[in-house]
Amino acid sequence: MDCCCRVRRPKLVITLFSLFLMKGLKTNQIIVNTFLKCLCYAKRTDKAVNVLLHRMSELGCVPNAFSYNIVLKSFCDYSMSQRALELLQMIAEEGGGCFPDVVAYNTVIHGLFMEGETGKACNLFHEMVQQDVAPSVVTYISIIDALCKARAMEKTELVLWQMVANGAHPDTMTYSCMINGYSTSGRLKEATKLLREMTGRGLIPDIVTCNSFLASLCKLGRSKEAAEFFESMTAKGHKTGYRLIPHFASWVCYRRMLC
Repeated sequence: MDCCCRVRRPKLVITLFSLFLMKGLKTNQIIVNTFLKCLCYAKRTDKAVNVLLHRMSELGCVPNAFSYNIVLKSFCDYSMSQRALELLQMIAEEGGGCFPDVVAYNTVIHGLFMEGETGKACNLFHEMVQQDVAPSVVTYISIIDALCKARAMEKTELVLWQMVANGAHPDTMTYSCMINGYSTSGRLKEATKLLREMTGRGLIPDIVTCNSFLASLCKLGRSKEAAEFFESMTAKGHKTGYRLIPHFASWVCYRRMLC
């Protein structure tokens, strides 16, 4: 069953599972979790919920955190994060000894942000903390990324402060989100400070971050800094290919038009 699931043959697994039950063979958590995963692959998440909440006990299995996370992820993958939120809250209240873990919260928080439900995502984050579930770097990145895209940089700074205070160290993704947020908001001073801090820690900004920062320098007419940044990035090994050159080339063309 697991092999069929790995090669994305969910219908075959569903058939095998039915035969498995017809022959009266015993199941276990691993088998049922594989079945849940395949139901979700087949876009039958409602059926998976029914198995999760009602059939597993009949099959002699108790749902574990992995069981719930399979279904939560499926709801979020298919843009049904509200359903995922309702299931998560039900687990927290009636979990029967199985409570949502950090993966469950991360999955639903990210799904809510992806669907533009920023308020619900932030509320769930606070609920997560109240439930004594320690946020991970992934949790903070989801929140920081969404707030940066909304250009809510003051709130982002508070989340970053909380992240560091809780012992979670910012990684490349965290810095990239923040630098992009500051750059697109025209706050080059803060973006430059973070960029220096990032490289000082041995972390290398990705192409998207470089493009965003470079584009902001060009828009503000800071030609010397743009040229120096472009040269420093290429010297550090960033490819001067199609994705990095356009912003710099646009600035050069603009300057030539003024001359």
